[in-house]
Amino acid sequence: MELIGRHRERRALAAAWERSQAGDPQLAVVWGRRRVGKTYLLTDLAEGTRSVYFTATRQDSEERQLQRFTDRLREQLGETVTDLMTGPFPDWEAALRFVARLAEHEPLLVVIDEAPRLNSAAGDFGDLVSAVWENHIRDQSLMLVLSGSAVAVMEEMLGPHGGLHRRPSVELRMDPFSFADAAAFLPELNGEEFVQAYAACGGYPLHLRRWSTGLTVEENLAEMAFSPGGLLLRDAPDILSEDLDWRGGYERVLVAMSGGARRRSRIAGRAQQRIDYTLDRLRKAGYVRQVRPIGAHASADPMYEIGDDYLAFWFAVLRDDADLIEGDQGQAVRHRTTGTWHKHIGRVLESAARDHVRRMVADGDLSPDAVVGRWWQDEVAEVDVCAIGADENPVLIGECKWQTSAFSRRDLVDLRRKAALIGGPDAAPLFAFWSRGGADDLAAANDDVRSYTCDDLVAR
Repeated sequence: MELIGRHRERRALAAAWERSQAGDPQLAVVWGRRRVGKTYLLTDLAEGTRSVYFTATRQDSEERQLQRFTDRLREQLGETVTDLMTGPFPDWEAALRFVARLAEHEPLLVVIDEAPRLNSAAGDFGDLVSAVWENHIRDQSLMLVLSGSAVAVMEEMLGPHGGLHRRPSVELRMDPFSFADAAAFLPELNGEEFVQAYAACGGYPLHLRRWSTGLTVEENLAEMAFSPGGLLLRDAPDILSEDLDWRGGYERVLVAMSGGARRRSRIAGRAQQRIDYTLDRLRKAGYVRQVRPIGAHASADPMYEIGDDYLAFWFAVLRDDADLIEGDQGQAVRHRTTGTWHKHIGRVLESAARDHVRRMVADGDLSPDAVVGRWWQDEVAEVDVCAIGADENPVLIGECKWQTSAFSRRDLVDLRRKAALIGGPDAAPLFAFWSRGGADDLAAANDDVRSYTCDDLVAR
């Protein structure tokens, strides 16, 4: 299966492997939540090399993990290694020192996947790796890759107080694919179809590969989300469980946000708990993002939202009715949640439009010093897409709607009103509209209006 995207990550890992082959040992750390493609990327790196790939398992004893690691060495490196081994290693220090000796005369790539699962009461696995690296790794042709899906744990290992702080030569965090990059998984879909596919699947490669281009959007949703055992129905708890202990109230916070609570006080009120630590951990793991309005004249009070489009879909549309879907009532649930589903698509469309404008800035179609985001003033106005220049004046202001009808002159008048709130009297922004129906008539009649459809978002 073709490896799509991840060009930066592939270049970094390939360069590290080349350095290790020249006798410059390399320690790499690759982390990101489940399903983002870490294993696929590292398997691609290991293909055709002298390598060992080991995946730690949950709840196994250290003795059992070491036995499994010994078995992987024998299976993947063959008889020459078997002759050097008398039995399972007594501890992980002995195991790591052994693979270092194997790399003294011939390059060796060792991947330890789900490394946080090797933490034990005896100590942090990162501390052990760091100690071995400092005391026993010199000029071996060794590349050791530690990978993990427990994002918060991995970042603690790499942080100022973690065992791996400033030790790796390569640190790569992998997040779900962005809207624009994910389009490469489903090139046969038109813009409208892809917006809906991405709204359901998010940027997860497995989800996108399972989306059938031979079926309609409704048929894909019926199969993947609204059927017992459907991939999109069951995958969210698996992704979250790797990183979050539900006893910490994380689910209550995410449920509150999916229900529309965006301010810290509102989230705490709906979750009925203190949320400072919980919200901070969710942010560090990438499940929640903090959003501030851009521009000097905007309110600085931040808002919070679920930062993963698939998980936002699951919490908003599927979670509360999961038992009904598992009880084979998915068709009824799908009809009952149509409004919520369309509202979710609208949020995805807004995010994709902001990415579209960032690409316009990068491509030189807008001022190169423009920054892109959202703008709002509490109880006054809110703008979906806003690009602000260095002089703090808007260079583009836009609105998004998941609608088939075209934008009207009234929509343009309203957007011009908002522009007056954002910039000074000399501001002369472009006004942009994104929807299924577009705003071609407005664009034809006004030189400062731009009209975009979903096809423009995916460069179809």
